[in-house]
Amino acid sequence: MDTLLDRWHTTFGSEVPEVTVRAPGRVNIIGEHTDYNEGWVLPGAMSRSIYILASKKATKGHHWIAYDLDEEIESLEDIFEYGEYPWAKYIEGAIRLYAPEIGPLRLLVGGDLPVGAGISSSSALVCGVLYALQQLSGRNETKEELALIGQRVEREVIGVQGGIMDQFAIMMSQPRHVMLLDCRTREYKLVDADLPGCTWILINTRVKHALIDSDYNQRAAQCKQAVEKIRETFPDVQALRDVDMDMLKDSGLNETLMKRSAFVIEENNRVHEMVQALHEHDTNRAGKLLRASHEGLRHMYEVSCDELDHLADFANRYEGVRGARMMGGGFGGCVICLLQEDELDAFSIACVDSYLDRFGFEPEVILFELAAGVGLATE
Repeated sequence: MDTLLDRWHTTFGSEVPEVTVRAPGRVNIIGEHTDYNEGWVLPGAMSRSIYILASKKATKGHHWIAYDLDEEIESLEDIFEYGEYPWAKYIEGAIRLYAPEIGPLRLLVGGDLPVGAGISSSSALVCGVLYALQQLSGRNETKEELALIGQRVEREVIGVQGGIMDQFAIMMSQPRHVMLLDCRTREYKLVDADLPGCTWILINTRVKHALIDSDYNQRAAQCKQAVEKIRETFPDVQALRDVDMDMLKDSGLNETLMKRSAFVIEENNRVHEMVQALHEHDTNRAGKLLRASHEGLRHMYEVSCDELDHLADFANRYEGVRGARMMGGGFGGCVICLLQEDELDAFSIACVDSYLDRFGFEPEVILFELAAGVGLATE
């Protein structure tokens, strides 16, 4: 935060920002690609975060700074040069859909949240900007309402047809807990995710992905195609969450759609099993569910890659690891691991060495705590 404030004062003088917002990244224990299928997910907010420093500006034209990228926009026209400043599209989208009347802004964005790691840095940016806009404009929408606006920004402005998991987790999580979220009803409950003697970590492949340029939207489209076909036999079906394996066998889907659908059904079941494992502090059962999730993402949903598979395979063979799986949209990003606390240092060294030998560069071991959702940085 001190470096961000220093940059703020270097650029804008002695004026202090009117609002400073912390927007966390998102981890997802289990429940991948189930959110846009109206299923269940088990995410939480992490201690790694983006910070948004913001003030209204009296003179004409926005002035926005992306500190970590060392990029700066000083005129209204630059905002629309998305090829040069893709991060600005998220900010502009939040303003357009939530507070177009807000007027010129000074914004500085930075933090310790890796970009392209599958931990929802873009959603954190959108949610954080929305919260900052709310504070600056004196409006009083609930965090749930802001989360839904955040989803609209990503769908209508960015073009990523994701669900509500990222926005809900980033906005409304609580420390040491994950959120069992029903993506159809938007009902959720908090689940204690502290497991005695174990810790959650992420390993970043450093293979960066942009979901809009990947097969993410294709997977969402395939699920919709599957539902349309299943509905011919079972007309009450609205989404894959309404389908069980017996129904799937009678659906007449082709091989690809069968694999995609079967994964979603099984993954939804794993979410509920994981909640029970957390309640019972059953780390072995939790680990088995993580491993099964990764195998499904690799072979049935086909959204993994060599780097993710190497990390997951290495972790799942390591004696002190309960289980590991790829996390996020896929095609890069992070692996999430549940491992014994006393094995953390040894495992981290061994994992980095193994990855370096295979790919020629090091992964990033990301330590984090389950944290609160979006709020003022002083909260």
